[in-house]
Amino acid sequence: MNFEIIVYYFSGILIMFSILIAVIAQLKVQSAYSKFSQEKSSLNLTGGELAKKLANENGLYLNINTCNGTLSDHYNSKDKSLNISQGNYNSDSIAAISVVAHEFGHALQDNEDYFPLKLRQFAIKVSNFASRFLIPLIIVSIILSLFIGMAGSILTLALVIIYGLSLVANLVTLPVELNASKRAREILSSMITSQEENVKVKKMLSAAAMTYVAALLVSLTYFLRFLSFFLLTRRD
Repeated sequence: MNFEIIVYYFSGILIMFSILIAVIAQLKVQSAYSKFSQEKSSLNLTGGELAKKLANENGLYLNINTCNGTLSDHYNSKDKSLNISQGNYNSDSIAAISVVAHEFGHALQDNEDYFPLKLRQFAIKVSNFASRFLIPLIIVSIILSLFIGMAGSILTLALVIIYGLSLVANLVTLPVELNASKRAREILSSMITSQEENVKVKKMLSAAAMTYVAALLVSLTYFLRFLSFFLLTRRD
């Protein structure tokens, strides 16, 4: 049994394992968010008030907006906007201030021209751009299969490239998110005197970080799967 076959079958097992990890990570963050959304923070600030306070104290001009959805909070570097889900914007819970502090961490990264953030933005743009060609490539591969039988190789190569770019995007995303969470813990620990509450903030942020670890693992296993399959078809 050659190396490509070993990687191919092993990657299949890893895909199932990584999807399970991703599901567990998502359930964990939802559980933590649900739990800490019910616990009031000692800061006595809503998520929206905290965002404005941090922006003023750090001399940042940000467009602080609300957005629909749950855990849809995000920072947009294009228009310097901190977009907070309505639940977190109006809540003074531990979950709300943790999420807002994390997103403010991205605003600090942007203000400092944090290189990994710039790299992530570029990688995501390239990955999203390449993904747009997946359906046209499927159509082309079907047409080619009718004439020269190259559908499998072309489509598999396209998937290798797309999942490879997705892997790179997730790879550079992870340290950016971990850094934003680190900044959030430092910000809140300087404002919160209760050690117990700081522990809860850390648990909330750690649960969220696990989703990015899971996404990286999933993209890695799919990349290995299609790469090994492509190498096998080329050898045959």
